[in-house]
Amino acid sequence: MRKNLFMKKSLVFLLLFPLALFFYCGGKRTTRPSKPEFKFTINGVVVKDLSIGEDVAYFEVFRDSDPFDSAVVKVGSYTLENPENGAYYKKAPQLFGFGQNIYITVSCAEDSFRLDTSVVIPDTFYIDDLPLDGDTLNPGGLSVPVSWRTSLHASGYFLSVINPDTIPGVVGYTTLDDLNDRSETIPPEAFRTGLETLVEGRYEVYVIAYFESFLEYPGMSFELPQGLPANGTIGAGVVAKKKFIRVVTE
Repeated sequence: MRKNLFMKKSLVFLLLFPLALFFYCGGKRTTRPSKPEFKFTINGVVVKDLSIGEDVAYFEVFRDSDPFDSAVVKVGSYTLENPENGAYYKKAPQLFGFGQNIYITVSCAEDSFRLDTSVVIPDTFYIDDLPLDGDTLNPGGLSVPVSWRTSLHASGYFLSVINPDTIPGVVGYTTLDDLNDRSETIPPEAFRTGLETLVEGRYEVYVIAYFESFLEYPGMSFELPQGLPANGTIGAGVVAKKKFIRVVTE
């Protein structure tokens, strides 16, 4: 009997002791705060640029609209370097193949975040010969029709004409191939300033086949047209080998 009574008293003490501590601490229950949920935005593009002979993978990662440098970005078999300010980048010859399905993961273990997706590199293609003397000479800066071959897996195309010796935006022309008929015409205004003054020089003609979307990347020589999906998108593309137009006065 004494033994059983002692065990009962001990049990009562064990049950009451935590309760006493609870009231002693003021009766406040504390819980471990849960991790905050963040909104991630991923912008990226995978490119085969035949005009420079190199491939590019470029991604931007934002957490709650702020550049985020603690993600791991893998494109195919490559882990991209993070130089700074939420950018992840790799550039080298022959990183990817034409028509290749590229698997992409963006992750951050600390925030339990992971994105898995893929893009397809469009197939190789080229710009047709320009209807100019020697494929380049354009006296008087007349309009120039441009056409190109089909690129398998391309969602669309755009054309960009620039003069690298002038301030960006002063002259040139950039447009989507809205009809998807693989042809556009460079207007005479592309070779003139707002005052219709002819700007002589060598102009570069780019045609880009893109998959789903296309974004600006470091070292890009051409301009993007209005109408391309931009924020929160991942795309791919092939830049055809560029052509040249030499504009001179008549």
